[in-house]
Amino acid sequence: MKIALVSKTNGCGGGASFFAENLGGCLIEAGHSVTQFCVDPRQDLRPWQQPMPVSGWVSRVVRHANWRARQWGMIEPLPWEYWFGLRNQIKPFDLIHFHDLYMAISPKTLRALGRRKPVLLTVHDCSAFTGGCLYPQDCQRFTDSCGSCPRLAEIGRFDFTRGNLKQMRTLAQSESVNYAFPSRWIQGEAACTLDFGGESVHLPNGFDPRPYEFKPRKSARAVLGLPQEKKIVAISSAALDDHRKGVHFALQALIANRNLDLHILVIGRISAALEMALEGLEVTLAGFVTERPRLGLLYAAADLLLFPSLADNLPITIQEAMAAGTPTLAFDVGGVPELVRPGTTGWLVPAGDQAAMNVKLREILESGETPVYGERARNLMREEFSVAQCVQRHEDLYQTILSARRGRRGKH
Repeated sequence: MKIALVSKTNGCGGGASFFAENLGGCLIEAGHSVTQFCVDPRQDLRPWQQPMPVSGWVSRVVRHANWRARQWGMIEPLPWEYWFGLRNQIKPFDLIHFHDLYMAISPKTLRALGRRKPVLLTVHDCSAFTGGCLYPQDCQRFTDSCGSCPRLAEIGRFDFTRGNLKQMRTLAQSESVNYAFPSRWIQGEAACTLDFGGESVHLPNGFDPRPYEFKPRKSARAVLGLPQEKKIVAISSAALDDHRKGVHFALQALIANRNLDLHILVIGRISAALEMALEGLEVTLAGFVTERPRLGLLYAAADLLLFPSLADNLPITIQEAMAAGTPTLAFDVGGVPELVRPGTTGWLVPAGDQAAMNVKLREILESGETPVYGERARNLMREEFSVAQCVQRHEDLYQTILSARRGRRGKH
């Protein structure tokens, strides 16, 4: 098959784009022809990637207009990526597979492409079925009609949420636009508000552990110069200051258990304020890590990943830690329980319950059970999220979508 992948960026520019890049490489290994179009590349392009074509001052004006519309609270109204790029480049492809839309791609682009080619959207966050927010958390207005948005400050200056939601519902009703959901949780949330005209399936993200070069814990610590005898707890996020990632809960839990003589491993961009909050704890600041082998070493060196996110789909951070044999303590939110399975691969506490996290962290570290849980976590990644399974699931879905397209054409 000839597949076009479309994503906001590439490499470490976000979980959706990272998965799209990995999927492209795996599909190529399986014998398919793949091109990944990146709206705004952040790293060196791989051989199968290319930037979204941009031509002249008109396209720049249109992109700026979309950016301004987002500041006002509107989903991108102008499908510039269709007009100035994809419209002229999709002819050789059998299917166009999008991986994120939020603040990058107009839903009108998918509708326009769907008239010419089958389209698949993998839903990596909730913006595909809400009035504009990434994660509504305790707000359920999207199941009705949005409007009077209680989270407007996160979306824009004016409340266009009702119209935004209507656009996403119209997109979902198209027979040529199909949906894949990495977690059963996000699939269920979307089904509360969207009526699907095409395919709608649960399709978990596969994970390729090969770049991580798994090392035994002692070996990883030796390479990194970390203490061998202490309990090491990792905190990891591309944006540690993002309130949704709940890092403040992790800090409070670590402070509450400081008498356990812990070593804290912080992975990600860190602000001066967060660095000050860590004063008094024994900390290694790893920074934002793009090299996958080094990231694998960092996770392998830790006894536990502390992941207090308040809302998430199927977090790649947890998959990375699991592939390195490190279990996770997390809040029971979104699709996290599909990876962190209590009694097997990790531990869950109620979302936002600081006291429960404090107690559970101490219990875990004093139990000595993290190696057993870590091995189960690594096995789960092999058994349910392998590259081979991921590729096969995508191949099957692509074939189903193409067959349905041919069937509709045959009727006409």
